[in-house]
Amino acid sequence: MTTSIIVTGASAGLGEITAGDLAALGHHVILACRSVERGEAAAERIRSRTPGASLEVLELDLASLDSVRTAAAKLLADSGRPPLHALVCNAGVQVVNGVQQSADGHELTFATNHLGHFLLIRLLADHIVAPGRIVLVSSEVHQGPRKSMGFPAPHWQHPKALADPAQTELGGSSKAGRVRYATSKLANLYLTYELAPRVAELGITVNAFDPGLMPETGLDRDWPQWTQRIYHAMAPVLVRVLPGTRSVSGSGSDLAWLTTSPDLADVTGTYFSGRKRRESSPQSHDAARAVELWDVSEELVAER
Repeated sequence: MTTSIIVTGASAGLGEITAGDLAALGHHVILACRSVERGEAAAERIRSRTPGASLEVLELDLASLDSVRTAAAKLLADSGRPPLHALVCNAGVQVVNGVQQSADGHELTFATNHLGHFLLIRLLADHIVAPGRIVLVSSEVHQGPRKSMGFPAPHWQHPKALADPAQTELGGSSKAGRVRYATSKLANLYLTYELAPRVAELGITVNAFDPGLMPETGLDRDWPQWTQRIYHAMAPVLVRVLPGTRSVSGSGSDLAWLTTSPDLADVTGTYFSGRKRRESSPQSHDAARAVELWDVSEELVAER
């Protein structure tokens, strides 16, 4: 049966490749993108690789809670597409040039990588048709430098502090931006482990995915231009020689597999690196933190 699958951040990189692989499997894929223009360009590239691909572009800015609500309302108002089967929470930012705010006044990394997806899930979960799937793209950087090639460790704080640009303990350095990114990937795991039992009765599984380090993607878009040029020039070499480094095509294939494989029908609350089950960090299993993050997130996304 043809089903609909939403992929956030599908205008380039991992999201675009995953959307293309899902479309090639015969699914109707909704490319949820901040820029409709870039989303349409990605859809055209996918159609050039997969003629006849069933695609639509949905405007979604995860850094704006109003945009998330509008996108969800548009999806639910249109009954002309195949039933919604899965949601792939892929979009993310890594801000390394100071402390930036979302449209709602929240710290931008936390707002985009966690809070926007949290609200989107809350609005759509009841409308995902069983057997359904939610996949959150996390990262091995949540483990700290020992397992992420020197990437700084996450710095967990009370979720209200993580969301408030004025309360940050980290400052606005490029290293602080990477710490915030790692922390947001830890938040993705807390959400995975807390959400899985909450939606089990709906027939929905929830898993997290580590795509590895992908030098080809646009996650470096906020870096200085000279750093981007060096990074992209080295990308082909890095993919071949560095452990944990993967091509975007390989990771996209793995993410599409995690979203659709019949072999994973009963697998939930699990962290995958590629197609292998992995143990996430000890702190990612802190149940009290996960509940606190859930409760505070509910407060932050509540309409006022």
